[in-house]
Amino acid sequence: MGAIVVLWLVFSVLKKLVGLVILAALAAAGFVLWQNPALWQALVGWLQSLA
Repeated sequence: MGAIVVLWLVFSVLKKLVGLVILAALAAAGFVLWQNPALWQALVGWLQSLA
């Protein structure tokens, strides 16, 4: 029973860490795109070519 509780705690902490890492990556990508309008325009053009 104790192993199940420890396993549950480990996975819940890992899930939270993965969420924080994804949030940090999105914030970093937004900052890079904000600082580099040429890159933003290239990304928008690429996305429009997909549609």
